Amino acid sequence: MSGGMFQGRRKTSSAGLLSGRLHGLWLIVILLFVVLILRLSSIQLGAGAEYNQLAVENNFKQVPLVASRGKIYDRNGNILVENRSLFTAIYLEPDSDKKKKLATAKELANVLKMPLKDVLEAMDIGLDAKGKPTMRKQPPYFPKKLKDRLSDEEIVKISENPDRFPGVNIFSEPLRQYRTDSIAVQTIGYVRPYAGAKTSMKKYKAVAAQPNQAGYLDWEQVGMDGIEYSYQDELRGKNGYRLVRVNSQGKLVEVLKEVSPKPGNDLITTLDQDMQLEAEAFVEQHLARLRTQAGNKRAPYARNAYAVAMEVKTGKIRSMVSYPDYDPNIWNGKVGSGDYRNLSFVINNGTIREAPYDARGSASPQSEVKRHPFSVLPSGSTFKPLTVLMGMMEGVIKPNTYWRDPGAFYYAKATPPVRNSGRHNYGLLDPVKAIQKSSNTFMAWLATKWYRRDKLEAVEKFERLAHAFGLGIKTGVPLPREQDGLEDYKIIAKRNSGIGAMALASFGQAQRYTALQLAQFMQTLGNKGTRLRPQLVEKVVNPTTGKTKEIKPEVMQRTPIKESYYQTVVRGMVQVTKPGGTAAELFNHLPFDVAAKTGTSEQDIPGRGRVENSVFVAFAPANDPQIAVAVIVPEGGYGAVAAGPIADHLITSYYEKFMKK
Repeated sequence: MSGGMFQGRRKTSSAGLLSGRLHGLWLIVILLFVVLILRLSSIQLGAGAEYNQLAVENNFKQVPLVASRGKIYDRNGNILVENRSLFTAIYLEPDSDKKKKLATAKELANVLKMPLKDVLEAMDIGLDAKGKPTMRKQPPYFPKKLKDRLSDEEIVKISENPDRFPGVNIFSEPLRQYRTDSIAVQTIGYVRPYAGAKTSMKKYKAVAAQPNQAGYLDWEQVGMDGIEYSYQDELRGKNGYRLVRVNSQGKLVEVLKEVSPKPGNDLITTLDQDMQLEAEAFVEQHLARLRTQAGNKRAPYARNAYAVAMEVKTGKIRSMVSYPDYDPNIWNGKVGSGDYRNLSFVINNGTIREAPYDARGSASPQSEVKRHPFSVLPSGSTFKPLTVLMGMMEGVIKPNTYWRDPGAFYYAKATPPVRNSGRHNYGLLDPVKAIQKSSNTFMAWLATKWYRRDKLEAVEKFERLAHAFGLGIKTGVPLPREQDGLEDYKIIAKRNSGIGAMALASFGQAQRYTALQLAQFMQTLGNKGTRLRPQLVEKVVNPTTGKTKEIKPEVMQRTPIKESYYQTVVRGMVQVTKPGGTAAELFNHLPFDVAAKTGTSEQDIPGRGRVENSVFVAFAPANDPQIAVAVIVPEGGYGAVAAGPIADHLITSYYEKFMKK
């Protein structure tokens, strides 16, 4: 009996174990169903919203509205750069098959007179001309710009045949409009689409790295050079948009919301329209005369000129000429390889950086340009007033120091002597007469005497004082890619001879400066050592509110000059324009004295030998300086012949427009 009882207990125990396992299995099944239900709910609620959004994006499009760039004016409110409205074809990709999209591309190629390859690239539908898949640049729901500046015929054909052009809509947008007279073109600069700029320019590359490109559109115009580039953030407006509903063919059915774009700020520049245009016309005519006139004043290769007129007490630039110029409206169309070749000779602003010889029209332009100097060249004798001033400031000479010109000055054994132009011997010289006669020997004697006293420290002081007057450093002008010139004398001093470096630098043959650096030098000297930043914009104006921000003159450095030293240099420069001076034929018609200095810089060109460049600097009136000018004419010859008359024209023009009344 006991055995039967034991067997019954074992069966009961086995049944309980089986029941427990069944309950556990049911629990697992129930949990799996719960997880499955939750997952289905997630898909329905979460992914469903995502799919719904995609569906919405196929019916609703956000079309960007490009903001107008700010306008650019001269100081008197004359328009220099504005905008005009144009019609643009925008593609809003419809929900259709590849065959229909390819057919649309072919129709567009025919109507817009564009290669099919270019149309497909603009449509960005992920197909090539053979219908094979390609990589998209942007998602399908992004609007794509096909072509701007549509003709009336193109507008009519697209608008009246919607079935042939599904997804193609026409909108209005602004286009930069430049004047046809090319006024101050290199100073003002130009614009190009952002799509190209972001691949080549550091400023726009940084913008492209930001989320959503910081709101920039690929077809939006952005500044590439000049004021257009430097004041990009002021000139650029804030883009708006339209939220539109489109049908299955990608055609606009309804505008649901519109956020209007806000135009960029306007700029009032320091440039004077009349002074600028007259200067450009004078330069063109003057260079033509130099190339064709007879006699020893003829300069057959004088094809380029660079000139700046800058106010002494404000730093405002009233005229900036880089000749030759070009029509900036060329950038509003397709620029071919031939256009780029021609532009390479004229696009650079030669007043602030190297610009090449105008070799357009020659049989081999790239070879010809190497046979001529660029715009940054030796300053020549225009540096001499600073040599005299530095000599007095450093105690090497005094205002009443006299020195007899030997005609040929030997500063070291076994070196060629320094001679004056034309091998003149000027006899007994003081600082005033040395400037008037442009004596090379006096300058070399002064500089080498300084070197013998201070050794290499003299070279360092020479550099420091040159920089204080704006030579050898960037002027700070608000323009891109400004160069700081070349100080060859420092290399000569380090590698060869310190005394030789000082001798050559004393009369401007071992340093190269831009026209703007020379103008700032004159501004600083005329302002008794106070160097100002060159100013190109006077005011920034919000066109909507009228709120104006005025840009004040900015002092960059002050270098104290003893009055007797200053007057000595000014007297010497005034004597340059008097009988016996190197520019005696200039400025005689003005009712005041002009402080000036001629320069004839020599330069060795491989394959041609030595050429002479014409350089001229001045400020006026001498007793109360208002305007400073600097002019460079590569291969112009004597300073008073090529560059001098341009300086005369600029000062006369300033007098008539700013002082006479």
